[in-house]
Amino acid sequence: MEKVSNINFKAQPINTIKIKTFSKNDKKYIPLKTTFVKLERKNNYDTIAVNKAAKKWKHAKYMKKIATNFNFANYIPLELYAITTQMKNFDKLNYKNILGFAEMRPDNYLKGFTSLYYIQSKTGAVNNTETSDKKYKEVGSSILTSLKKIYKNISLFSEDSPMLFMFYKKTIL
Repeated sequence: MEKVSNINFKAQPINTIKIKTFSKNDKKYIPLKTTFVKLERKNNYDTIAVNKAAKKWKHAKYMKKIATNFNFANYIPLELYAITTQMKNFDKLNYKNILGFAEMRPDNYLKGFTSLYYIQSKTGAVNNTETSDKKYKEVGSSILTSLKKIYKNISLFSEDSPMLFMFYKKTIL
């Protein structure tokens, strides 16, 4: 990962990450440069991007919860991150380029830990259940790898998915 120069306003780029995207021409996965960003609650464009993603990603299980927490639950101390194919103009984050989100909160039970509360990939971007095709690879693991560089101690929250919990555990530890 290479470091992106830090912008002190709007969505803040943290670093660039290479994931993989499927090339129809080559019939294989090829590297794709993406950016890992931290979203700001006070930024209208970040709020719009989260809300549009929640509306458009209809089958994304946790997206509505992520959007609700980001928009309305100001009493919850949370940090929201996204992985996006957008490489510039972070003052106007475009929801169409976002591939996934991660919501982090202070862990109320483990002192010094931050909890990964939700992680959500874009509907249709990974594991298309109808065709078993993946347009992108390594979205979730790239989000987790980036979070490990930010937070020293990460605890895991899994609402109802043992498989997701195992993915978190395998990737974070």
